[in-house]
Amino acid sequence: MNQPNYSNIVLALAGICQALDCVRSIARTGEADPTDIEIMLESVLKTNADKAEDIYKNHKYLHNGFKVLTEQLTGNQADADFGRYLVGVLNLAKRFLSDSKMQEVMASRIKQSNRLHEYHEGINHDLIDKLANIYKDTISTYSAKIQVTGNGRYLEQASNQAKIRALLLSAIRSAVLWDQVGGKKRQFLFNKSKILETAKAYLA
Repeated sequence: MNQPNYSNIVLALAGICQALDCVRSIARTGEADPTDIEIMLESVLKTNADKAEDIYKNHKYLHNGFKVLTEQLTGNQADADFGRYLVGVLNLAKRFLSDSKMQEVMASRIKQSNRLHEYHEGINHDLIDKLANIYKDTISTYSAKIQVTGNGRYLEQASNQAKIRALLLSAIRSAVLWDQVGGKKRQFLFNKSKILETAKAYLA
């Protein structure tokens, strides 16, 4: 039996954590790091990367994701809302991976979004809205939902709602990668030290 590739597993986990940290930050303060947002939204559009790291340009762009992952696993600044988001994303990704029709719809819609991204040469409001609508029309149709909590003043703003949905889509994208590279929930219990050691090595 092949040994899990923890470099890729932890890279994908950092992707999930960075996306969810942006969601948490927007929900609570109305803003998140623009570079972190850009890296996560562009990761949704990278469906044919040669290696896992290419999805995020370079592992250095996931610095915040590795940091949050480390905090969650050590209990240092662990956040109940964040833990709930993480479990929700992993469960939704598992549901999505067993739904071939939804995968076809997603692939087609992301292809359209890629054309828009190429036309505008970057992330803009139109692309964020498009990605948000993909999430709304696919993942959001499942019975299990991710309930984002925060400051109502920020959560009521349409632009923030779109960013949050688009970022949740990027979290699902990283969760799909996590599954593809051999990520399993049991690793959080039995290989937690290996995950932490790998995350800290990325941060070094």
